[in-house]
Amino acid sequence: MSINTTTAQTALDAWIAADLAVAKGQSYSMNGRSLTLANAQEIREQIHYWERRVSAFEQVSQQNQQAALASFSD
Repeated sequence: MSINTTTAQTALDAWIAADLAVAKGQSYSMNGRSLTLANAQEIREQIHYWERRVSAFEQVSQQNQQAALASFSD
C-alpha cells in the first residue's frame, strides 16, 4: 500500500476517533482490533506518528507549490 496525504489523514482521523471513544470510557474497534483505555498510550503514539506523516506530506506539497523567481536584470 502506498501512503499518500489522503491515506495518512484518514489514518490520523481514525486514531483520533479511537482516542475520543476511549476517553469516553468506550471501546473502539479498528482493523479487527478492539482498543480500550489500556491502549491509551498506543493510541497517543499512533496519533503522533500520523500527525508527523501528514505534516511531512503537507511540507512537501507546500515546497512543490512555491514559485521560483528569476532575476533578469544586469
